[in-house]
Amino acid sequence: MVARGSMNGLLVRLALAIALLFLPGVARAGGTTLLLDDAFEPALVAAIDGARDEVVVGMYLFKADGPPTHRARGLVRHLARAKGRGVRVQVVLETADGRGQEVAVSNHNTAKLLRDAGVAVAFDSPGRRSHGKFVVVDRHLCFVGSHNWTESALRFNHEVSVQIDDATLGGELAAYAQRLAAEGGAGRRGATPPGEP
Repeated sequence: MVARGSMNGLLVRLALAIALLFLPGVARAGGTTLLLDDAFEPALVAAIDGARDEVVVGMYLFKADGPPTHRARGLVRHLARAKGRGVRVQVVLETADGRGQEVAVSNHNTAKLLRDAGVAVAFDSPGRRSHGKFVVVDRHLCFVGSHNWTESALRFNHEVSVQIDDATLGGELAAYAQRLAAEGGAGRRGATPPGEP
């Protein structure tokens, strides 16, 4: 028979363990961390800043053409610093076949900032929307979820992403980004800013 006091202690510990499963930024078994809302950006920045070899980004909307204080603009700086440390940085962005679309305009403006910092940027094929949002650091640390790289998504919106430490998944996502870049002509086809010939 279990004493009442020890049963209460067990129930309290069990309730705390269950509650921890639903907190943002809490690691799970297997190297998976749930990143809710604004818990995403600090985890991502730590991974980019700790990158040794490679950062691969596949992003639907990377809107860094706002003020320098905007969080997406800060991600440009972190990617540029990684590049400056000798890390290979590749960003693949959505473009569009229709001229003047807001996503394409923002992505092309951000591409200019990234390229000015020496970061390689490619665009997907304009004939098919790439709505994915993912990052792979050093071919094993993966971020996948709903977060676009905008001030709204990084600061205000309710968003859900996960961080997964898995080399197989990392390799698959990095290969997928390369395929998207190849379909878009590795930055040649689809790289013309919207509204330009």
